[in-house]
Amino acid sequence: MPNEFRHIKDVERYLNSLPKFSTFGVKAANFSLKKVKDFLHELGNPHKKFPSIHVAGTNGKGTVCHLLEATYRHAGYKTGLFTSPHLISFSERFRIQGKPVSDNKLVAFFAQVSTLLNLYKLTYFELSTVIAFTLFEDEHIDIAIIETGLGGRLDATNVLLPELCIITSISYDHTDILGEDLASIALEKAGIIKKKVPCIVGNIPVDAYRVIAERANRQKAPLFEAKQLQPSFSKNNIILKKPNIALKTSFIEQVNAWNVAMTYQSTQCLRDQFSVSKQNFITAIQEFPGVPGRFEQIHSTHAWYFSGSHNLEAIKSTINTVKTLKNNRKVIVMGMMKDKISKEILNQTLDFYDRYFYKLEGKRAASMVDIPPHFNMKSINNGNLEYILSELKTSLVIFTGSFYFYSIVKEWMSRI
Repeated sequence: MPNEFRHIKDVERYLNSLPKFSTFGVKAANFSLKKVKDFLHELGNPHKKFPSIHVAGTNGKGTVCHLLEATYRHAGYKTGLFTSPHLISFSERFRIQGKPVSDNKLVAFFAQVSTLLNLYKLTYFELSTVIAFTLFEDEHIDIAIIETGLGGRLDATNVLLPELCIITSISYDHTDILGEDLASIALEKAGIIKKKVPCIVGNIPVDAYRVIAERANRQKAPLFEAKQLQPSFSKNNIILKKPNIALKTSFIEQVNAWNVAMTYQSTQCLRDQFSVSKQNFITAIQEFPGVPGRFEQIHSTHAWYFSGSHNLEAIKSTINTVKTLKNNRKVIVMGMMKDKISKEILNQTLDFYDRYFYKLEGKRAASMVDIPPHFNMKSINNGNLEYILSELKTSLVIFTGSFYFYSIVKEWMSRI
């Protein structure tokens, strides 16, 4: 019996019935491209109908995707953007010209494929990928920016033949799936490199770079390094020394100098197909408002920020940035998954004036049981939320950890 989709609530009901990585972890993933390829074939292979840039990496890939989308949109191209996870609404994953797709378009897609859903039983992420590719074909976009979900080689997005690949960074994350060392993780990410398709890499450790370079060499794919641009960061200013570009940005995290460098390099790699003037690039970056959930000031008047940081490299970057901000009372509030939390991550929090932990929902969520007692973290789950938040009004607060924590913190802000 096919599913019936007449309203966005029907779509939400169906999506909520699918196992999600946020809740079930690896059990919700499918590490084979067959089902997604077969489903796309039924729809006429929409992923082959538009040019794309494919972006993988441990950290930074979401920001690079948003920067690329803004740059090409400013240059006059009709853009599509696919990222994950969403922070508040499922439609955020699919953007046309920078705006999330409408509920009507999502309902129309589900109505169109309702019989196929029972036949193929795609995972949540596979289905998201198919939606993105179908919408981008329907909208006749000029260029799509596609973020991988997990890894690269067996990621559902890796059915693409893009114009350009980017690997933003390699560090330890999802080691149960991608491998225990940087070389193994790099091998999975490098799986997006296609024959003769140029690839850009960010600030990559030597062991990981060697693996990526080997894959690029085998694929005869030209390899470009962001470090060739000599990116630097100082008080919101980003300088790309080699093309001699100075940018006044809204960024406060140093790592964004690398993200901007990769964005510029992309425009140079694709300049014959998609011309972007130097001024278009400068305007796009200087007017870029930031990415929601990436060191976003989440309260309009308090010095309260949210920065999704779910692995050691990301947490270090977030906390190093907090140290540069002025306030003697710095407080951290974390919400993380059980498979992400570690003593190394908890050690990064020791210099904070106060430290709180929030238990998220789902089987994967970490709780106070997963935090050794000597870390002296306080639970924020015990009905004391309003009191704690009111006590923190004069503190600089960083809410961090899983991106799944974002919607909860956002709701808290509406109470204060």
